Amino acid sequence: MKFSVLGPEGTFTDAAAKLYLQNHQKLNAVIDYQSSFNRVYEALKEEEIGLLPIENQLDGYVMPTLQRLMSSPVNIIDEITIPVNFGLVANVSDIKSIKRIFVQFKTEGQCQKLLNKISSAEIINTSSNIISLQKFQNGTAGDAAIIPQMEMAKLHYPVMENNVADQANNYTRFIIFKVKSASNKQLETKELGTFRFKSSLFVTPSVNDQPGTLYNILGFFAKAQLNLVTLMSLPTKDTLGVYSFYIELSGTTSQKEVLFKTITQLENQYHVKLLGYYSA
Repeated sequence: MKFSVLGPEGTFTDAAAKLYLQNHQKLNAVIDYQSSFNRVYEALKEEEIGLLPIENQLDGYVMPTLQRLMSSPVNIIDEITIPVNFGLVANVSDIKSIKRIFVQFKTEGQCQKLLNKISSAEIINTSSNIISLQKFQNGTAGDAAIIPQMEMAKLHYPVMENNVADQANNYTRFIIFKVKSASNKQLETKELGTFRFKSSLFVTPSVNDQPGTLYNILGFFAKAQLNLVTLMSLPTKDTLGVYSFYIELSGTTSQKEVLFKTITQLENQYHVKLLGYYSA
């Protein structure tokens, strides 16, 4: 089975995928590296699985992943969280001589203290941390890159700084998914092996511009005693000013029937897109 992930090899996504396969050896899956978020999704057939980053502790949610979840058939089946940290490499005599620095677009938000120290350097965003390293290695004098800390031991450059994230305690969460729609009926029979569950969904009102819309939506979950882990609004892109609410819930498996009953009640008033029901 193909396991589609954002490449190339050596990224944190790669590390998360390998750890997941190590923990789920019965999957017997082969990692298939893709060059973009869209290609991770598009490379999958219905029964294959993919992995994308969804949240970083320092820089928040990953918008390309959320936008894919909102716009495409997706069934989140699991998640995995790994620690992340970064190192700085540069082919200059000292850090103040850096002229341009390659940084993955989510890494930039996690290394602001370092970037503020070299504020005169041009920041060039990349799609992955390993591509940052590759562009640096193919670059010229004055170049630098922020790369995965786990790659630092393999390299030797005039400037080498370890653990440059804004704080050492930094984690990224990834979702494991299939490219088919999740549905209430389909997931009601799903058995979880752990005591706790998580569930993700989008709720889209037909009209946003009126008092109490969000209050009413949240009331369904409060009445059912379901714990909200995440609440975000994203533009639907269909009409200016119309937003969808991304919600993550957690609870015990004894609340399973309550969860699906609540989702059914929500569907009577709003457009609901269920994204998955999986072990927490």
